[in-house]
Amino acid sequence: MKLIDSKFAPSVEGINVTKFGVIYFFKDFVVTEINEGEVYGLETSVELTKLIFEQYATKTNIHVISNRINNYSVEPTYWFDFYKNEHADALKSVSFVYYNELAYSNAKLEQTFIQCDSECFKNLHDAIDHISKTQNKRTACIK
Repeated sequence: MKLIDSKFAPSVEGINVTKFGVIYFFKDFVVTEINEGEVYGLETSVELTKLIFEQYATKTNIHVISNRINNYSVEPTYWFDFYKNEHADALKSVSFVYYNELAYSNAKLEQTFIQCDSECFKNLHDAIDHISKTQNKRTACIK
C-alpha cells in the first residue's frame, strides 16, 4: 500500500518527490517508496541523506522505513560503501515493508549487511508502530 493511500497520510510533515522515488517525512522517521526498476546505490543514498538533513538537521537519529511497493534493486556493494559515509552513524534503524516473497528475500539479504537495528514487516502499520515504540527517537526538530 502506498503511504499516501494509508491512514498515516495526514501525519506526513513533508514530501519530496525525486527522480528515484518519493520520500515522506514524519516527526520521528522517514518512509521511502523507491520507483519501479530503480537501481538503488550510493549516489541515490547520498541524495536521500542530503534531503533528510535538509528536512531535519545534521545532528539527528534517522529511522527509515523502506515501503517496498515497487520492485527495484540495490547495488550489491551499497551497504559497504554506505558505512564509509561520514553520516552513517546517524542511521539508527531500517525497516522493510514487503508485499511479496521476492521483496522479503531481498530485505533479508540486505539485513545481513546493515549495522543498525533492522526488521521486516508485512505491512506499513506494523513498521510504523514498531518505530513509534523505539527508545532511540530522532533527536532534532524539523527545520
